[in-house]
Amino acid sequence: MLDWHFDWLDVPQFIRSADAIFEYPMVDQDPLTRWNFGRLTLLGDAAHPMYPRGANGAAQAILDARSLSDALQEIPDPLAALDAYQAQRLPATRDVVLANRRAPPDAILQEVYRRTGDKPFTSIDDVISREELAALSESYKRIAGYDKERLKA
Repeated sequence: MLDWHFDWLDVPQFIRSADAIFEYPMVDQDPLTRWNFGRLTLLGDAAHPMYPRGANGAAQAILDARSLSDALQEIPDPLAALDAYQAQRLPATRDVVLANRRAPPDAILQEVYRRTGDKPFTSIDDVISREELAALSESYKRIAGYDKERLKA
């Protein structure tokens, strides 16, 4: 039998003492108005916490890092480079956070659920066309910044 009492934590007491317990909290934050604070800037979840769906946070952090690296290499003045990074990435990630609130990356799953009423089906093609699937996917990729054209650039 598993015992949830540890030298450093009494788990049952910890739970009993809680004012509230949240199961699988999914949180984001309203987009920030700035990331730069002098010679300090934010990147990834520190800059734009978002719902953890579709690896969004990781993908956006990678795009942040690339943008910051490019700016620091291309612009001799570090403060100007930070400003360029913020100018590029802050609106882009704001759009992703807000888009996730309207239509999250699992919009395809939600649409299939809506159409089937959660009833079994044999083929996805009986529920939604390949064209619709591609359009939903490409729309989100454009918002998130990882559509093929933008990644090629």
